[in-house]
Amino acid sequence: MRFRQKPAWIRGAAYCSDSYTLGYRDLADPRALRAAAQKAYRMAGIANPLKELDAAEVYDAYSYMELMWYEGLGLAAEGKGAELLRSGATETGGELPVNPSGGTLSAHPVLVAGLVRLIEAVLQVRGDAGRRQVPGAKRALAHGINGPCGQCHAVMIVEA
Repeated sequence: MRFRQKPAWIRGAAYCSDSYTLGYRDLADPRALRAAAQKAYRMAGIANPLKELDAAEVYDAYSYMELMWYEGLGLAAEGKGAELLRSGATETGGELPVNPSGGTLSAHPVLVAGLVRLIEAVLQVRGDAGRRQVPGAKRALAHGINGPCGQCHAVMIVEA
């Protein structure tokens, strides 16, 4: 096959939703994210996302989300999201750089924020992220949410 640009392949994709009614779910337990992440990882053949991903673009429109989503994505054990953050693993140059783009906190195009996460992940694996480039990134995660308080989550794994 011939391509005009270096392709990025979707190796895993999943979307899961929890109850719309806030009283029917534990808002501190991202069950839908955990389910979506597990399905996307299984599809992509990922057993240990912290070790097997090179970059992650995680929807973080509010500061509390980052830690909960680390846990829901299986990057940290339950209650250990802050430890992962403090360890430096998610910083540029860390074990798994998260949001080298600056994430949603730096710019929040509300209706397309998840799509922007996917675009950034694709730029990473293609080596086209410019000053935001994670050296050697070949496999990246993109995450987006919808609905009240993280009701619905999409997780995609892209690879060069």
